[in-house]
Amino acid sequence: MHPTCTHLDQIADVGPGAGVCPTCVATGATWVNLRQCLICGETGCCDSSPNTHATKHFRATGHPVMRSVMPGQDWSYCYVDEETIRQAADGSWQILDSFFDAGLWFARQVLGEGAQLPFPANSTAGEGFPLGVWERTYRERHRSGALSPEQAADLEALPGWRW
Repeated sequence: MHPTCTHLDQIADVGPGAGVCPTCVATGATWVNLRQCLICGETGCCDSSPNTHATKHFRATGHPVMRSVMPGQDWSYCYVDEETIRQAADGSWQILDSFFDAGLWFARQVLGEGAQLPFPANSTAGEGFPLGVWERTYRERHRSGALSPEQAADLEALPGWRW
């Protein structure tokens, strides 16, 4: 899916983020995770941290796009458009659909354990993931033409998936 974030043109080559939240360091505070502003390069702590310096930076400057600088995380977030996005290898930006990704993971698990498609409408997986709702959501998106080709291919790769 292509992002609807209207701020991608503001993103600059800011280099790697800092390994600390400089504002927390200056005040002796701690942080949980770090985010880097993709407009000016400033690093701040995440919203799980006591001081939420990344969000405070957005509010003070209006710089809308931050990325995670934590190892193993390659996503960015637009505060204005409330979209989680990832830059692909070709430089394009794509929306991350966490609900789709989680459902695909759970669907593979339950199908591997012997479940069959279609899932019952009220079926859940794990500790309550709404697998039946997930399936219905993406079938409806396919019918309306709102499902990306990549997501359609992922669904079609599930054993027993039929449109």
